[in-house]
Amino acid sequence: MDPLVPVWLVVIASVVAGMGAGLLLERTRGPAAKRAAKFEADLVQARSELMRYREQTQHHFGKSAELLGRMATDYREFLDHFVTGAETLCGPNLKELNASGLERPLLEGAGPQPAAVVPPPVLPLDSEPLAEDTAK
Repeated sequence: MDPLVPVWLVVIASVVAGMGAGLLLERTRGPAAKRAAKFEADLVQARSELMRYREQTQHHFGKSAELLGRMATDYREFLDHFVTGAETLCGPNLKELNASGLERPLLEGAGPQPAAVVPPPVLPLDSEPLAEDTAK
């Protein structure tokens, strides 16, 4: 066997070990590692901001639901008071209103009725224009 073969093996192993050590140092202490650490810090900050936003949103809509519930309760109480008072004060002259009753005047003989508004006809998009429209 040639005496130079072990020397070449030592040189090749040293080059491979040096490349591995350099790669390891680059990954742990180089600019890429600093960028990775910065990205990780940014990610932690973004997550904490997201959690704070979620908590604020939950608090806001919880308070909105509470206020809306109180408003509905107050409205219901007002409506009960109003109906009870109307029944007491108006007695048998009180007429019940319903959705169809809103299409006529609330007071009988309140004056002339407005003319019914008839919307113009809707033509399909693919129809031909009328002769009077093309003459303009």
